[in-house]
Amino acid sequence: MNAIVQFVVRHGYSTLFAAVFARQIGLPVPAPLFLLAAGALAAAGKLGLLPALGLAVAASVLADWVWYEAGRFRGDRVLHFIHRLAPDPDAADRRAKQTFARFGPPLIVLAKFVLGLDAVMPPLAGTSHTSRLRFLAFDALGASLYSGAYAGLGYVFSHDLNRAAAYAGRAGTVLAGLAFAVLSIYAARKLVQRHRSTRESQLVQITPADPIRGAGSMANPSRIIEGLYHGD
Repeated sequence: MNAIVQFVVRHGYSTLFAAVFARQIGLPVPAPLFLLAAGALAAAGKLGLLPALGLAVAASVLADWVWYEAGRFRGDRVLHFIHRLAPDPDAADRRAKQTFARFGPPLIVLAKFVLGLDAVMPPLAGTSHTSRLRFLAFDALGASLYSGAYAGLGYVFSHDLNRAAAYAGRAGTVLAGLAFAVLSIYAARKLVQRHRSTRESQLVQITPADPIRGAGSMANPSRIIEGLYHGD
């Protein structure tokens, strides 16, 4: 951890940007540790916290944008490329699509806290034709929460970064669990609302005859009988 801190001190903001971008593009770089180091250096007055967070968010969104456009233009081939090392790539593709179909674009917000999910969400948003503006909004929010959580831990525990690193793993798990719970409630409410709207539309289709129209149709036989009577 101290080596990462010294590396960030030596190379400054560019190191943080490069680490976060590399992690989001798919390289095995421990970006959370760089964010912890940036938070600790901000607490010591050697880095600005807001510029560090801004660069981290920008790097994350930029890398995710690359995957989003790849998914938009290359489709399922990008998902298959990401899952190429999975025991069953086709099954992994199906599970990812089902998860995205269930929760929708809001899942992008918490994806960065879940290993594996963070890599597949941007291309999934592209293949599902989520609008660019909507993707950027959710992705920027997720990147802000992600960067703020880890840099915040580094800021608070700046004198004990090893302890902060231990908390970082737990924090990601807890935040992901809470976010999944919120999204599950959101998805359940959407299902209930959809079920209610379906029932209401069915009830509208099965309606009794219009009373005015019914009265007119009841008057027709009497007129016919009256005409026959006078005709006799």
